[in-house]
Amino acid sequence: MSSTGDRVRAAVVSVGSELLLGDLTDTNATWLSRRLTEHGVEVVHHLAVGDDVDRLGASVRWLAAEVELIVVGGGLGPTADDVTREALAAAAGRELVHDPYLEEDLVRRFAAMDRRMAPQNLRQAWIPAGARAIPAVGTAPGFHLELPGNPTTHVVAVPGVPWELREQFEAAVVPLLTELTGGGVTLTRVLHVAGRGESDVAEIVEPLVDGSDGTVLSFLARSHEIQVRLTVTAADRAAVLARSEPLVQRVTAALGGSVVGVDDEDLETVVLRLLRERGRTLATAESATAGDIAARLGRVPGASAALLGGAVVYTARAKQEVLGLPASLLSEHGTVSEATTRALALAVRQRFGSDHALAVTGVAGPTAVDGLPVGTAFWALAHPDGEVEVHGRRIPGDRGQVIARLGSAALDLLRLRLAGV
Repeated sequence: MSSTGDRVRAAVVSVGSELLLGDLTDTNATWLSRRLTEHGVEVVHHLAVGDDVDRLGASVRWLAAEVELIVVGGGLGPTADDVTREALAAAAGRELVHDPYLEEDLVRRFAAMDRRMAPQNLRQAWIPAGARAIPAVGTAPGFHLELPGNPTTHVVAVPGVPWELREQFEAAVVPLLTELTGGGVTLTRVLHVAGRGESDVAEIVEPLVDGSDGTVLSFLARSHEIQVRLTVTAADRAAVLARSEPLVQRVTAALGGSVVGVDDEDLETVVLRLLRERGRTLATAESATAGDIAARLGRVPGASAALLGGAVVYTARAKQEVLGLPASLLSEHGTVSEATTRALALAVRQRFGSDHALAVTGVAGPTAVDGLPVGTAFWALAHPDGEVEVHGRRIPGDRGQVIARLGSAALDLLRLRLAGV
């Protein structure tokens, strides 16, 4: 445990100059933090370091005074820019030593793949003296090293290739976490909130959570929703759920219909579930969002049970030729308007023979269109009886945020009506 008697503290170090140059997004750090948190470990640092022995060694020495566990991802390959072995050996004040078992395993792996092993691969059979090897799952072994101190800092080096990193983490790091923490599970309950601002949500939620011992409250403002995150630690998953559920219920009741779903039930999942439960189908006509609504729905398994299809009608010509809108309507009201959005919803519902239809138009930016400022948006919902309701407002944010928020506004309107709100 940490010197303060609290949760074990950890740092995640990602190695690779490509991360600093912006050539790659560090998805490994996100995944590692999630898994460490689930095992009751408090991640207090993320650090990306280039392929430099001195910088990486200095970074590890600094972190060793801050945390009890350092997970280093990357830099274990066979090439000259793979310097993690040398850097961690230097940080520990140890020499690199040859491990004949690792060499034998490497030779065996290449033979099994019917590939020639280059001489450079033999570098991967050298690890810091005193380190415990973690067998390769691809071609890069890892290792576990202890840095002396009070308390001891554990350093685990794993490959940067995501699937190799994850398998080695589960095989070698998870047992270490159980040893360090004594077991236990940390789980974050997520409430997905639509149609409210972050400060508005916080004003309602913070008094409800204040005084709830052992619950960490945080908010994540995404382009299409606000997430209320309640992090709780208990002996096992069942205990976490039992402990957190009363608070989840209180927060849900306070936010009312703004809560789209809990945990894995995001807006798209809920909309599709409600459509299936009611035996309804949906089609979409998208201008400003250019197919993003249909794509969000399509990422949910089983979407085809309710989503019949959609039309991306980005230009005035597409609106006329694909969905048959009259040129006179577009000339009189413009491509971004209440009337055009209403007509798109009716047309796409008829074209696909769906029960419901969603249609959106808007100005996503970066410049105004026909005198309409960036963020001007309309969304329409066609009902089974042929009635159409249209809503509109100016949506804040950059182009990506306007697209995401407009799509969410349309989907949330459908959710509310399917739920009888």
